[in-house]
Amino acid sequence: MTENQKPQSRLDPSLADPRSLATMVDASLKRGSSLSIALSDAALGVSLDKLGDWTITVGISSRSDRFRRLTSSLERLGFFQATENEGSIYMLWTSLLSEVGDVRTTAEQTLLRALTVLQAPSVSPYIS
Repeated sequence: MTENQKPQSRLDPSLADPRSLATMVDASLKRGSSLSIALSDAALGVSLDKLGDWTITVGISSRSDRFRRLTSSLERLGFFQATENEGSIYMLWTSLLSEVGDVRTTAEQTLLRALTVLQAPSVSPYIS
């Protein structure tokens, strides 16, 4: 890879495919384990506890220029503010509060939507 080439993320929204996300989750996440994904201004964690309950956590820097947009978008997906620590807010989604269909499918869809929100580019507040 040359210095000018940018590594391609397999989670890029334009390439996001629910099947590849399911493959990544299947390969990385077993009962009693977790998976973390670091993004430029957020961190995402997924855990599957021993009882089969899913939890998705998103940490967002309160200094991010996308802070308000990200938190409101995540709230629309069913996330809620869990805590705040050292300049970051942590949003939480859990399958325990979800009563829609298959738990795993719902968790994977929520994860994909959250990643799409987090990877969406910033919109410039200026009109040119």
